[in-house]
Amino acid sequence: MVVEALDQNGARHLIAIAADGAGSARFAQAGAELTCETAVLAVTDLLAQSADGVQSVKPRAIIEAVRGAILERATEGGASLRDFACTVVGAVVGPEKVLYFQIGDGAIVARRTDALKCIFWPDGGEYANTTFFITDHDAQAHLQSRIDDTPEELALMTDGLQRLALVFSSKAVHAPFFDPMFAVLRTASEEECDQLSGSLAAFLDSEPVNSRTDDDKTLVLVSGQREAEV
Repeated sequence: MVVEALDQNGARHLIAIAADGAGSARFAQAGAELTCETAVLAVTDLLAQSADGVQSVKPRAIIEAVRGAILERATEGGASLRDFACTVVGAVVGPEKVLYFQIGDGAIVARRTDALKCIFWPDGGEYANTTFFITDHDAQAHLQSRIDDTPEELALMTDGLQRLALVFSSKAVHAPFFDPMFAVLRTASEEECDQLSGSLAAFLDSEPVNSRTDDDKTLVLVSGQREAEV
């Protein structure tokens, strides 16, 4: 999910959130959707009260807002928090600074001075095929966050793409995965960005991609004033 919001001074910020429901959770999709929607609302409210942009947006407050919304939904339906388990990656991009935050696997990749870097390495837990979720009782202990200079380009992805986009042996970004997509996005018009989202969806559902991952795949790309998501 990608939306725009203004801070107290009228400065434009881009909010990008991606969430991935746990495969074993009964309401995984609902958990991911509720996480994105609530996180965006929480950030929008925090920015509206902020005179210094992302500096006043507290990741812990975002996570608590999401957990509160999930708990309310779970209570209404006679379910548990774990039934809505999901990971989350997020970025709040201001004119000069950006706030990154993440719980669990998935990744945020940013380009500055023409170099791509992974902001937080996917947090897969102690054992294979495990991770941490925003619904965990100790979710705040696994929250990773930082404020950095605003990047030139940005990508957020769920764990279904991390084996294609990252080099795990060296903990590096696999630039050939991103470079062609960013090259198109840099020069795309607003209408072409919509078409690019469709092309991305087709690419992520193609046989070469599906042969390397059977997990859900969410990708958000941002370049300047342009974005595409699928």
